[in-house]
Amino acid sequence: EPSMSYVSMCQQIGAYDQQVWEKSLEQAEFNGIDSKPKRSGHIKPDLIDVDLVRGSTFSKAKPDSPWTALTRKGLVRVLLFPFFFQWWIQVTSRSISTCILVLYLMQVAASVLYMEVPAASASELFGPMCLMLLLGTVHCQIVSTESNRSPSDSPVSSTSPARRRSSGGAKDTKVNPHEVERLRPESSHPASDTDDTMWEELLQGPDTASTGSSDSEGDGRYGPGLTLPPVSIYQLTSFLSRQGHLSWLQACHPSRDRVSVIIWEQGECKKADLSVLEISGIILTRVKVVEQGMGYLALGGLFTATLALLPFVFRLAQRLDMKRLSFLSLVELAVMAVGPPNTQIYAFFFITTVERLCLTGLFFFMMCVAERTYKQRLVFAKLFNHITSARKAKKWEIPHFRLKKVQNIKMWLSLRSFLKRRGPQRSVDVIVSSIFLLALSIAFILCTQLLNSHHTFLDSETNWELMVWGSSLILFLLRLATLGSETNCKYSNVSVLLTEQINLYLKMEKKPNKKEMLNIVNNVLKLATKLMKELDTPFRLLGLTVNPLIYNITRVVILSAVSAVVSDLLGFNIRLWKIKP
Repeated sequence: EPSMSYVSMCQQIGAYDQQVWEKSLEQAEFNGIDSKPKRSGHIKPDLIDVDLVRGSTFSKAKPDSPWTALTRKGLVRVLLFPFFFQWWIQVTSRSISTCILVLYLMQVAASVLYMEVPAASASELFGPMCLMLLLGTVHCQIVSTESNRSPSDSPVSSTSPARRRSSGGAKDTKVNPHEVERLRPESSHPASDTDDTMWEELLQGPDTASTGSSDSEGDGRYGPGLTLPPVSIYQLTSFLSRQGHLSWLQACHPSRDRVSVIIWEQGECKKADLSVLEISGIILTRVKVVEQGMGYLALGGLFTATLALLPFVFRLAQRLDMKRLSFLSLVELAVMAVGPPNTQIYAFFFITTVERLCLTGLFFFMMCVAERTYKQRLVFAKLFNHITSARKAKKWEIPHFRLKKVQNIKMWLSLRSFLKRRGPQRSVDVIVSSIFLLALSIAFILCTQLLNSHHTFLDSETNWELMVWGSSLILFLLRLATLGSETNCKYSNVSVLLTEQINLYLKMEKKPNKKEMLNIVNNVLKLATKLMKELDTPFRLLGLTVNPLIYNITRVVILSAVSAVVSDLLGFNIRLWKIKP
C-alpha cells in the first residue's frame, strides 16, 4: 500500500542518523513486554484525572469522518437528493423528506423558468439553492456520528466467526441484558449526542442495572441468565471502553461516591446523601421548568418575512413614482412589483417565494435552537453556582453543600465537569460554526462590493439582501456570544472557592481541634483554583467554540477587506489584521 511504503521510506531515511543506543532501544521496543512478568491490578476510583476537570471524561458523540468528507457527502446528498431519498428518511422522517423533495423539485423548476423571467435577479434563484445546500450539509454533519452506525457496524455483528471462536471458553457467557439492549439499534432514527438514556438508567439506581434476573420477570423480554453466544464480556468491555464511559462509570456509579447535602421539601430543611448523577438529575429538572422566551423566534420570523418579500419591495421601489402614488391602484402596484401578467413569471415568483419562506424560516429556526441551547447551558451554570449558596439553593430548591471536605471538592469538580458537558454539544457547535462562516462570507462579499462599486452599491437587490442577512446573523451571533461568555464566566467563577476558603478559616476559629484537617481542605481548594484557571483557557472567541482555522480566516481575510474599505474612505492605510486580541 502507498501508506506502508511511505512509512518504510521514512524509516530508512531516519536510520542513517541512528546510533547504537537508539538501535538497541528500538530492538527492545520491538520485542515488547510480552515476556515480562505481570500481576493483576485495578484502577483506583478514588483518584481523579485532569480530564475530569477539563470535562473530556464525559465523552460525546464524535463525527465518523473528517469535516471535509462530511461536507462533500452533504453536498452530494443534496444535489442528488432523489437518489438518496431513503437515507434522508432514515435521518429525518418520511414526511419531512417528502417536503424537502418537493422543495428540491420546485428548485429545479425555478432553474428552468429563470431564463424566461428577465425581471428576476440572480439572488432569487441562487439564494434558496445555497440555503438548501447549507442546511443539507449542516444536517449531514450533525447526524454523521459514531453513535449512529448501522447494525453492521456494531461490535456484535462486526466480530468475525474466528474471533468469536477465539473468545473460546467464554461465545456461552452470561451477559447483563441491559447492556446488550443498549448495544442493539432500536430504530432507524439516529441516536442523540446527549447520552440521555444511559444517564437516566443510572439515575434509577444500581438495582435496575445490576442483574438481569430482577427485571426479567417484569418486562418479559429476557429470561434469567440469558445466554447470547455472539456477545462476549470482552466485546462488551471493549465497546464501552471505546465509548469512554466505562472507567468513569466504575468510579462515579450512584452506589459509590456520595456527598451529604441539604435539600428543601415544602420549606423544610432535610439532609440526604446524593451522588453526582442524582444531583445533576435534580438540577436538570429545575432547568426544564425554566420558561424560555420566544423573542428570538419572533425575530427570526420577522427576518424570514423580510427576506421573502424583499425582491418585490425592491422592484416596487425602483419603478414607483412617488408623485403618482395616490393615483395608482393595487393592481398597478402588483404589476410593478411582480411584472406583467404571465403564467411563467407568476409561477417562477411563486416558487421562489415559497422556497425562501420555507428554507429561510428553517435556517432561522435552526439558529433559535442554538440560542435556546446556549440559554439552557447558562441556566445550568447559574444553578451550579447556587449549590454552595444556602439562600439561592433554597430559592431554586436544589441540593446545597459546602466545600468543607476533600471529598466534597471532588464531587463539586465532578458535578461541574458533568454539567458543562450536559446536553447537545457537537450538533450545536456545527450550527454555530455554520452561522459564523456564513457571516464571514457575507461580510467579505459586501466589502468586495463596496470596494468595486461603492457609488452604485445600493442599486443592487443582491446587496440589500446580503445586508439583511448580515444584520440578522450579527444579532444572533452577538446573542450567542453573550450567552457563551456568561456561561464560561459562571463555570470559571473563582469567587465560590474563595468564599469557601473564608468559611474554612471561620471553622478553624470555632473548632481549633480540627485545624489540621481544615488546612488540608484549604490547600486543596487553592490547588483547585489554580487548576481551573489553567484549564479554563481554551481557544474561544467571545465564548463561542471556534477553531484556529476560523480565527485565522477572520483576521486575514475579513479584517483585510474591512481595512481596505476604511482605508479607501479615510485616505490612509489601516491594517486591522495586525491588531492583537
